[in-house]
Amino acid sequence: MPENTVIEKKFIASQAGSADLSREVEQSAERQPDESIKAVRVFEDLYRCNWWVQDKSPQSFWLATGTIRKSRLLRATMTADGLNIVDVTLIGRGR
Repeated sequence: MPENTVIEKKFIASQAGSADLSREVEQSAERQPDESIKAVRVFEDLYRCNWWVQDKSPQSFWLATGTIRKSRLLRATMTADGLNIVDVTLIGRGR
């Protein structure tokens, strides 16, 4: 490989201009009283959303453990009517 090789980063235009809606997805998703939700933007308008349940067993304060009760791939877009969320987890799997 030549020493003067420059690696160019390319960004998808739609991603560069769109806002990260992770917090909005977390706040609007339905949950049980004992669940907390963590949403992470994967790319463009797709988010991995996990429903966590805190372990009830005694543990060190610095070791927060839990179980993922449910995990989904969601498409989230902001429209004039508000946040639109579609579960795309099973699309394309013939289900």
